[in-house]
Amino acid sequence: MKKIFKLSLFLFASIAFTSCSNDTSDTLTDSATQGGLLTVQTTDLTYAQGSAPTDAFPVTISGFQGREKIQTVDVYKQFITFDGVMSEKIILKTLTFPNVDQMETVSFTFDYNELIAGLSINGVPLPADDSTLNIGDKWELSYMSNLDNGNAHMNNPKTNVTVSCGSFLKGLYSNSTVRTETGVVYTFAQDNVREIGDGLYLTSYIGPYYCAGQTPGTSGNTIQLPAGTNAGYVFKDVCGVLGLETQNLAAAFTNEVRQSAAQKALSSVDLTTGVITIHYSIFFTGNTVERPFITTLTPL
Repeated sequence: MKKIFKLSLFLFASIAFTSCSNDTSDTLTDSATQGGLLTVQTTDLTYAQGSAPTDAFPVTISGFQGREKIQTVDVYKQFITFDGVMSEKIILKTLTFPNVDQMETVSFTFDYNELIAGLSINGVPLPADDSTLNIGDKWELSYMSNLDNGNAHMNNPKTNVTVSCGSFLKGLYSNSTVRTETGVVYTFAQDNVREIGDGLYLTSYIGPYYCAGQTPGTSGNTIQLPAGTNAGYVFKDVCGVLGLETQNLAAAFTNEVRQSAAQKALSSVDLTTGVITIHYSIFFTGNTVERPFITTLTPL
């Protein structure tokens, strides 16, 4: 009987130790049982260079209200360069939780002016002009829960706001296109460049061509195509370099519109004037004969 009793105590102690050591519910830097656990729905945001300094960026977080309730959350910000140099970490703003439901969700916004305020790198304040930032720089937002019992806990989940190339090329332009082999210039008074995706655009015209229902050019004997509804081509803006994937003329003919590596290298947007220059070729006779063009789009 004594041996059985001792064995039972040993098993009970082992089970108790295992239960404590295998508790994986704590995802905070402190005990989750003390409250303050947040879920960050918005973990990644893109900051596009060229955005207005007052453009609002939204973030949503949620908090589980246990025995100890979240009263406020301090949102901290820190700037980290693409090569790892860090600014100081300071408060961006403080959020108030309503304490009505067990799971509370709170959303907030911030803008560029708020992101840069009070931060510096190597003693130099972050710039008011975002064009001097580097692609890959980022702000890291972290969250401190302040509880009704006076405790405060820093949560592990964060929000990264990463600097990327902005693209804002949609709009109305005058179109001047030259066929480089002959020097003939074709002009269209108004080319509506439409954004059809993130940094992806569709022009209205290509070379000397327009479709039925579109406005003929004002010089150079522009030509109406016998099919199609929009003569334009699709191009993508990647950090100011403008690229064309091989595509069919007016999305209606087997004639291919192409861009060589050399033509792509010459295609760009002037960030000061907004003038777009695109080099490309239209192919004929079973796509064996190339006719190169250069289109210049000037903002209206």
